[in-house]
Amino acid sequence: MVLVLISLLALVIYWQVFDLMQRLFLIKGQDMTEILQCQLRGHQLSGWVKVLPLLGLLGTVGGLFDSFNGLASGDQQTLTTGIAEALLTTQLGLTTALPALILLMLCQRRCERRTLEETCTDTQ
Repeated sequence: MVLVLISLLALVIYWQVFDLMQRLFLIKGQDMTEILQCQLRGHQLSGWVKVLPLLGLLGTVGGLFDSFNGLASGDQQTLTTGIAEALLTTQLGLTTALPALILLMLCQRRCERRTLEETCTDTQ
């Protein structure tokens, strides 16, 4: 269940991040309102991206819980399935969050650069 939740949230986040990147590269001229809206959207998306590893951790706890139940009952299959779930959810949470954070950092740099360009243009 946690794997599906992480995957769906990551899909929505990446869709939003790529839309944000497209908007940033299509801004014509020095439209400060549009730049500021993109900055705000980037901050909001950054918050959602930080949820992904936490969901991975939640899946890890669930997998370990299943593993301990399997260990207590002597069921080898439950034990190995729980360990696999724990490792997989952790990996998925981290591997979906890290590239998204990098893309968002690039977007933030682009916003900052555009803001600086606008500020320099206004002072001249």
